[in-house]
Amino acid sequence: MKKKFLFCAFAFLGILLNAQQLYFIRAEVGDGYQYYELPPTQIIAYTPHQDTLLHVYKDHTYNLPYSYKMTSIDKLEFYSEYNAFIFKVYGNGFKSYVLYTANPDTLIEMPAHCPRSYSVSPFLSMNIVNNHWAYECSCDDNNVADIDYALFKGIDFSLSNHFDMSASDFKDLYLTGVVAQLTVLKPNDGRMYLPIVSGIEDRPPFSVELPQKYWIEPGTNIKEAYRLILVNDSHKTLVRTKRVNPTKDEDYGHFYAALYNKNKDTWSDIELKGNSPAIMTYGRWLAGVVQDETDSDTRFIIGYKISPGKTVRDSVYMENSFDEQAGMGTKQTVGKFYRPGILYLFNTETEKYIEWETKQGDSEILLVQDETVYYRVFDAIYKVPVVNGEKLGKAELLVKDRQVVPYIHWAFFGKEMNCFKTD
Repeated sequence: MKKKFLFCAFAFLGILLNAQQLYFIRAEVGDGYQYYELPPTQIIAYTPHQDTLLHVYKDHTYNLPYSYKMTSIDKLEFYSEYNAFIFKVYGNGFKSYVLYTANPDTLIEMPAHCPRSYSVSPFLSMNIVNNHWAYECSCDDNNVADIDYALFKGIDFSLSNHFDMSASDFKDLYLTGVVAQLTVLKPNDGRMYLPIVSGIEDRPPFSVELPQKYWIEPGTNIKEAYRLILVNDSHKTLVRTKRVNPTKDEDYGHFYAALYNKNKDTWSDIELKGNSPAIMTYGRWLAGVVQDETDSDTRFIIGYKISPGKTVRDSVYMENSFDEQAGMGTKQTVGKFYRPGILYLFNTETEKYIEWETKQGDSEILLVQDETVYYRVFDAIYKVPVVNGEKLGKAELLVKDRQVVPYIHWAFFGKEMNCFKTD
């Protein structure tokens, strides 16, 4: 009783100070997990004023399609401008679920309405376009004549109003960095065309046009006629222009991109470490993990290169461990990715770059908010302030836990936790 009273008192104090609760999402995302006993999908509250620092606030495991030993979350994206997470799940069909940070109690299945013989496309499932949810319904029967093979639908944020959309509406597709959008270029043309309809001439152009220096010329190899848009929000657009694989003497490759600042109407060339960095956008910040990936197009193979910190990782048994995901599970497995243990921030307004070394491949940035960075280094979570937009201050250890923390990949602030109602 005393412990509960103390916690409730601290929670009440937080309300008086207009504080918000820090939450983490514990889950596993991706494919290939059918043979593993994976962790549950849970909202974890950070409760420093209790004996237990990590408190299971809500278990959403069975709110998602669940089958043999797995909840198959294909992608989990955080739309920071809208304070919403979208869970994209393969189960009985392809479904999406939204969690608004203001209400972490509820995971809502998105009410997609596809007509008969259509289903939600996994390639353009639930996204944000022009301040509402949008998705594609693709035809399941290729033998039907005189039919639109792609229909585009929208839902407002209240999830109560449904409406038809066109392919051209997707020119303002919001992209967080988790899922890139492929576009096609034409010679002597700055427009990036979205291949979301079957007819080549019907492909709508993206809302942002490339300046002439990025155009392709007639006769360009077809493999060079594509661009990936990684990030697109109200402030910026980030377009990959080139990836360079590491040489045998380099620890990582390089990634080149064109950054469009919408506020200044300017383009910049930027270079990031790693041939395929993992990027997320948080307001004016790009938050990234230096990463190299095997690339079949250029026949680049990671091989048996092992990310640093494996001895520490091996001290904790984990189903579908970081090294198994990286392709290091057996001697017969070709490596999928390599991470040298470097995290970074890139300010898209000032173009200031900040990086720090964790010496642990299994590390990532969980959240950037109010000039504070929350990041994980294997089984520990830290927070650190950004000082004057140019460097990091002193890092503070929030929690170290080998059972829960290695499966935490996201953080957010939400409503104050009801101390009398938790799972």
